Amino acid sequence: MTDGCISINGRRRLTGETTVQGCKNAALPCLTACLLCDRGCSCLGGCPALSDVENTIEILERLGAECVFDRAGELVTVRAENVFGSSVDSGMMNKMRSSILFMGALLSRTGEADIGYPGGCEIGARPIDMHLKAFRRLGVQIEEEGGMIRCRVRSRLKPGPVSLLCPSVGATENIMMLMAKSEGETVIRNAAREPEIVDLQNLLNAMGANISGAGSDVIVINGTDSLRGAEYKIMPDRIAALTYMAAAAACGGRILLRNVNLDHISVCCSVLRDMGAVVEKDGDGAVLTMSGRPNAVNAIKTLYYPGFPTDAQPAFMAAMTVAKGTTVFIESIFENRFRHAPELVKLGADIDVNICQAVVRGKESLSGAEVRSSDLRGGAAMVIGGLIADGNTRVRGVSHIERGYRNITEDFESLGADIRMIY
Repeated sequence: MTDGCISINGRRRLTGETTVQGCKNAALPCLTACLLCDRGCSCLGGCPALSDVENTIEILERLGAECVFDRAGELVTVRAENVFGSSVDSGMMNKMRSSILFMGALLSRTGEADIGYPGGCEIGARPIDMHLKAFRRLGVQIEEEGGMIRCRVRSRLKPGPVSLLCPSVGATENIMMLMAKSEGETVIRNAAREPEIVDLQNLLNAMGANISGAGSDVIVINGTDSLRGAEYKIMPDRIAALTYMAAAAACGGRILLRNVNLDHISVCCSVLRDMGAVVEKDGDGAVLTMSGRPNAVNAIKTLYYPGFPTDAQPAFMAAMTVAKGTTVFIESIFENRFRHAPELVKLGADIDVNICQAVVRGKESLSGAEVRSSDLRGGAAMVIGGLIADGNTRVRGVSHIERGYRNITEDFESLGADIRMIY
């Protein structure tokens, strides 16, 4: 992580091309799943050099796994045959939300797990009650004491039906890893449907698991005795792609993004077209062309996949600050996901926030200022705000952005932005 800031001289059309990184939200559970392999070596391609990826690798190594990270080639090799640990301390857990996935992986591998409570961005309540309730239903004994969650499988896991109160991505992934090596069939109902769930299923099956249904709301897990290492390529990062597309829609221009799956972002592409952008498939990527100011969209409501993703909401809000008309954002996933709005107001944006609703009245232009990101996706919104604004903008809190974007300044520079990291 860096203590510097991002300096942006705005009001430039974006023109150029860049390659979108591998998906952070797929890489983290896939790396964690490597713990399940009791033989062989796993090679995961497309793992971006992010702080969250680095932290996940550090946890794996502390548990006894051997890891090699070729950062330039974005390839992580994991050998987990000699895993000896079953505990993840609170300091490591606090660094990222996805650390909760070590609970399912460790229980599957060792029959026990002692972990702290997960951290991550402060964007609202993200309780792990669903994880704990499902695990208890599946035969795990759990005690919560002294800031730790102590989990044990005393005899064996108890496969069976599990119904989630809401389609939680983390709970779905945790159950998949817990039950991949169980004896019997587990059915997850109201499962999360995100593409990242499909990626995890595909990796686990490549390791020898028998899981089907990912991408739908019912996932069936038929447990197997053991898993082996596998080679796998992580999917493209759909949120990073949408960040660059939203920026180009706000600034105007023509950008080519390599390594994009448009099927994963179809709802957002529909919104971009409503804004006036032309979005076209180009081989393994996409081209976005935009002329003039974006059109406002009446309302954008975040929903579970395949709806509009909450992670894309900050970037699109930044774009709508210069739209022709008024857009209402309704945040239905996290109650504290508008923390970027006051920072955009510092740039001159006209935004009113009322709990989980934000009204954005588009203006012809914004003005550069110093702003600070307080979470990962809000930080991306600050960068887009700087790209839109007249004059110079400095974005602080860069460590949040580095959790999810490999080289956001270099990527935007490839797209024609006047942007750089300063220390």
